[in-house]
Amino acid sequence: MIPKGNRLAEFGAHTTTFVCQVLGAEWGCFYRLDEEGQPYAFQPHRTPWALRAAYLEHNVEAFDPLHPARLIEGNCRFISMFDSRLASPAAIRRKFWEFLSAFGSRDAAEMILRVGGRAVAGLSLVWVGKPGLVSDRHRGEALQSYVEYNLATHYRTPQVAATGVGSTRPGLTDRERQVVRLVCEGSTNAQIADHLNIGLATVKTHLIHVFHKLGVETRTALVSRILTPVKERIGA
Repeated sequence: MIPKGNRLAEFGAHTTTFVCQVLGAEWGCFYRLDEEGQPYAFQPHRTPWALRAAYLEHNVEAFDPLHPARLIEGNCRFISMFDSRLASPAAIRRKFWEFLSAFGSRDAAEMILRVGGRAVAGLSLVWVGKPGLVSDRHRGEALQSYVEYNLATHYRTPQVAATGVGSTRPGLTDRERQVVRLVCEGSTNAQIADHLNIGLATVKTHLIHVFHKLGVETRTALVSRILTPVKERIGA
């Protein structure tokens, strides 16, 4: 699923601020989700750098019960640390809670945002400071529906993404298709390298091959080439 243009980052920043204000969360982070449910393109809101660094350093992802990939698998939407629907074992939740508590957290919740039935983005929320302050599930679910409604305007339909970078481009390898998808999302070469965990030179090589195969010379021409057949099909 391909975002329309580069305004999704602006949407993420405004949405995180808005949701944090409405639900009373002090920290938040908007992110996108790839096809495997892995988050990327993080946009933190007031979240301490120390927390983000510690999360990576101690591999907290391995026991994070609110990790998007786990929630998507369980078809969860808005869910907090203390929600009875959280499927992770108590020991796992306790370990994660000890990590968050070290930074003063009183509660945490996750929004998995879907467009056309597919999880495309998410929002992490953390409450700190005030004893007894917990996330409000009902308000959270209501807000999620509103956010998803607005998020959909920033995405083309799932059929567009599948058509543009999928089976109609049999000459591209799987890795080249991944690179093309990220180019269409507005990612720079450096961001693509970081997301795919490959070297910058490798990204450039993939793009050279893609340009040659599709008969284009620039990134703009590449995006236009990918999307034009789709626009013709939908009469855009």
